[in-house]
Amino acid sequence: MNAAMPTRLLMLTDTAILGPGGSERFLRNLLQRLAASGDYAIDVLQLAPPPAQAARVGTLQHAAIRLLHRPIDAIYAPAGLAAFGFVAQRVLRGHYDILQSQHEKSDLINALLPRRAHVRRISNRRDMGFQKSARVSAVLRRANGRFDRIVAPTHTILDALVAEENADRARCRAIPNGVDTDHFHPADEAARARLRQALRHTGDECLIGCVASFTPVKQHGTLIEAFARVLQVQPHARLLLVGEGPLRGEIEAQIARLGIGSQVDLLGARADVENILPALDIFVLPSSTEGMSNAILEAQACALPVVATDVGGNPDLVQPRINGLLVPPRAPAELAQALSTLVAQPQWRSALGDRARRRVAATYSLDAMSAGYTELYRELAHEI
Repeated sequence: MNAAMPTRLLMLTDTAILGPGGSERFLRNLLQRLAASGDYAIDVLQLAPPPAQAARVGTLQHAAIRLLHRPIDAIYAPAGLAAFGFVAQRVLRGHYDILQSQHEKSDLINALLPRRAHVRRISNRRDMGFQKSARVSAVLRRANGRFDRIVAPTHTILDALVAEENADRARCRAIPNGVDTDHFHPADEAARARLRQALRHTGDECLIGCVASFTPVKQHGTLIEAFARVLQVQPHARLLLVGEGPLRGEIEAQIARLGIGSQVDLLGARADVENILPALDIFVLPSSTEGMSNAILEAQACALPVVATDVGGNPDLVQPRINGLLVPPRAPAELAQALSTLVAQPQWRSALGDRARRRVAATYSLDAMSAGYTELYRELAHEI
């Protein structure tokens, strides 16, 4: 890499980064910071079609960033082979200094590309690998040695990769996610009242919110069951669900079956989550697995106490009885108890949220995250 020239970076990802999702938000945040530094020229190859305009929840506009789409179903299908050939040709022609991939298809393409002396490869693992089939895990176990670095937002993920995929610990790096604490912040009393009014809540309701796609891993069904129990002891509680996904119909049916439709609002996918979180009193994330949740970080940046499941990277963010509460996954009774406890204690909620905000600002800033990746890229440059 030439210090006088921008580092040429190719980001490979399985999903459309302008759509909803934590890993998409992570990439948008990282790429904006890298591009703003003036030190990088970045191509983003997305192995998915662009999201429909109505489904876009983010923007990414910078002269140093070029967004490309090559949708594929499988890397061994014709479209997958064409995408592999496209990247391979650009690598062979010397277009890039660093190849960084996230998600399984992108990782496999990255690992299988021809070696070039000046090119460094990074695999970015965003979760605990719950979507990997046994076959994909076996392939990656053999391919992990082709990556110069494997990066994850938590040591929990790296520990699993070392144990389950024989990843080389010396090549692993943990770089925590970051959150824009200027964009996500608590509201003053007047602003909070306006935000709650915009959500059609003007009384003394205790607003519990969840920002997550309606997919099996997010466990909305467990949350709905737990919330029905909360209402039995805390009838002034309300639940706001932000997100869309294939399970929306099932969730709507469950809400109707339990007769709690007047206490639950489904807000759909929103591009203005920063205007919803400060209106809440409690944030909840009942997932069965997580990497390092951007949704939790954003809620904590807005000074919200968080109730989350004790899985993946959640314990790195939620410190029980310090800035939130942890419960077992798929345990509606325990989740209901934790939520009911917080609903009943507004002063404790406030103290937990204040501590959450301070910790995020000190430890999980966007500056710290982008600095971590910049240092990683420099480390790799020195190895050439």
